[in-house]
Amino acid sequence: MQSLTSAIAPLFLTVAVAGAPIAASAQAGHAGHAMPAASAPAAPAAMTNGVVKKIDKASGRVTIAHDEIRNLGMPPMTMVFRVKDPAWIGKMKDGDRIRFAAEDAGGVLTLVAYEPAK
Repeated sequence: MQSLTSAIAPLFLTVAVAGAPIAASAQAGHAGHAMPAASAPAAPAAMTNGVVKKIDKASGRVTIAHDEIRNLGMPPMTMVFRVKDPAWIGKMKDGDRIRFAAEDAGGVLTLVAYEPAK
């Protein structure tokens, strides 16, 4: 039994030592890697044509009949949007033709930009 133990011990030591440089070099190799640059902010959503159908000043929402909203994957329809800037509601009136950008802000469809249509 003594001869088996004395034969295995050097083998075990060789395997343990041989694996150490690989692990050390693997860790050292990552030290020089830089963190990836923060991604650029998302491009603003494309403007969509719409017509103001209803304004709810109290809730800060506006109903718009709109063309396709590509960034949200929505076909043309009429729907309600929260407005990012409450001052916009004071500038809109029923029947106004507008161009707007909308985003899904935490599950709430929000008008993030708008301008009167030309």
